[in-house]
Amino acid sequence: MGAVQHGRFEATDRLAKQYGRFVDAPVLGTKQPAENGQLLVLASGPTELKSRVQPIFDAIGQRTVWVSDKPGDASKLKLVLNSWVLSVVAGTAQSIAFAESLGIDPALFFESIAGGATDSPYAQIKGKAVLAGNFEPSFALDGASKDAGLIIEAMEAVSTNPTVVKAIHDVLAQASERGHGDSDMSAIYHGFR
Repeated sequence: MGAVQHGRFEATDRLAKQYGRFVDAPVLGTKQPAENGQLLVLASGPTELKSRVQPIFDAIGQRTVWVSDKPGDASKLKLVLNSWVLSVVAGTAQSIAFAESLGIDPALFFESIAGGATDSPYAQIKGKAVLAGNFEPSFALDGASKDAGLIIEAMEAVSTNPTVVKAIHDVLAQASERGHGDSDMSAIYHGFR
């Protein structure tokens, strides 16, 4: 039993003892991909269950990534992916606020990275929404803050330095305190202003 098994992931052991074999299958995506059946399904569980559950995953997702045959590993990968998403959104929002503070049109930031190695479709989507002042929630800022807390807990459990995620968590909290908790997570921008 590894360090990550303590706390949040020890539930997989209890479930296996109580119910037998099962598949852990969190998804990556927000409201619109869910409505369009375009989620990314992360799955881990016994190989012999794949053919039984894959039709369900195909109905809700555009693709499935099988992580391992051990339930819980898909949830671990979900935390890793969420830490990356938080980093992209926070970095994008901070760059916008920084450009504005310097008196530079932040749209030039997006024009400059477009199509290059540092470009990201997700940064473009979230950034352009920030520029338009559109914070309609795909995934709420307070939900992102909760996820940041879970990521910090998991990182500390496996002795990974959570400094960056802690800083993001603090800025999310500032944006929430300023009344943006129900807004899209890109409203982290308001924590940088």
